[in-house]
Amino acid sequence: MSTLKVNRQDIRKIISENFNDTDIRFSNDEILGYLNQMDRYRPMNLDVLDFEDILLEMEGSGFLRPIAQNFNTRYYKIMTDLVTRSCKDCGVVSWFADAEEPKLCPQCRSANLG
Repeated sequence: MSTLKVNRQDIRKIISENFNDTDIRFSNDEILGYLNQMDRYRPMNLDVLDFEDILLEMEGSGFLRPIAQNFNTRYYKIMTDLVTRSCKDCGVVSWFADAEEPKLCPQCRSANLG
């Protein structure tokens, strides 16, 4: 397993802002391109393997559907659109798919989302 260098929320935000349509196909390489544009990740020299565990977790939750693979490039579609939810306990904003379970705040792990 890789060491988590990438924040799950950053990946969810990238998907929400750029690929939030069940008809759009996208790849882990495209997500990497957006991560590399962010100030916090630019100096890290990231690779798709640095956030593979997060994508596998999203597959297991019912959010991402893998549709093809070519070496380290994996292609996905989302199962349902992402919606923004705020944690009623700590106020953190996150993005979730309707099909995704469980829906827990990434900050405090609360299920009290609105």
